[in-house]
Amino acid sequence: MKFDWNKYDEKPLSRRNTLQIFITNACNLRCDGCFARNVMGEEGIHMSMEEYKKVLSEFLEKGGEQINLIGGEPLLHPKLKEILDLNKLNNIKTTIYTNGYFLDRFSREDFEGVKIRVSLYCKSGGVKSVSKLPKFNIPIEICFMVSRGNSVDELIESANYIEENYDCNVFFISSIRELDNDRKEFFDDTEISMNVLKYKELVHKFLDLYNGKMEVHVSKRGVFESTKTVADCKCRFANYFIGGKIIQCPYDVVNMKFQDGYEFGCRNCQQNNSCLMSKIVLIRRRKNE
Repeated sequence: MKFDWNKYDEKPLSRRNTLQIFITNACNLRCDGCFARNVMGEEGIHMSMEEYKKVLSEFLEKGGEQINLIGGEPLLHPKLKEILDLNKLNNIKTTIYTNGYFLDRFSREDFEGVKIRVSLYCKSGGVKSVSKLPKFNIPIEICFMVSRGNSVDELIESANYIEENYDCNVFFISSIRELDNDRKEFFDDTEISMNVLKYKELVHKFLDLYNGKMEVHVSKRGVFESTKTVADCKCRFANYFIGGKIIQCPYDVVNMKFQDGYEFGCRNCQQNNSCLMSKIVLIRRRKNE
């Protein structure tokens, strides 16, 4: 599969010790691609501030650097502002993973120093669609989770629309669930996963056709390799669910592979020779370069 890599420059990356905290089971959507639906408990339950402070304290003791707030829909947590203030007080990098439907209820100031990553599935006609995003004046990143039904035209149209209508500098291409490698090693509860080679082809076509200014982030998913960042086979992820349920690797969530605790940089990757959650970051070169 030929591709003109000279069209882009790759940014070197460093991985951070990251804890994904599922702060709420409440959500306004019921997505087929939700990888946490089997793990979350009673619908509508929010994590208490007491539990969050306890989780944060242990996270700091373990050398944690970044927290991803996730759910459910994290913007529905009634104490979200307090959580963000607590993270800021402890100099923790924070990313919120959201469907974006409630961002018009907030202001730029509410998320100062916080990364907002909006997850999308399609351009229009379904849940998590570009067309259903409200208008807001908050900097965001887009994470487009491709599945079997997506095309390169849809991806290009979505990127162009986002770039024209929102304050967005990053278009992140990832996939719903594991890419389908016929063995279904990690996720076997959905039929919408894209074939691994189709994913690679789709990304290559997008990179060839995209002419915008956003950074393009690509989830490696075992089919892309970095030319700038050394692969790391030690796990720097962990997932914490309400009530103390812990799963180290996101690829173990659907299988509900719980464990008593977590450590960063100790466990060897059980899925590949390098983390399947890692990504590459590409910046399109200007024509005069």
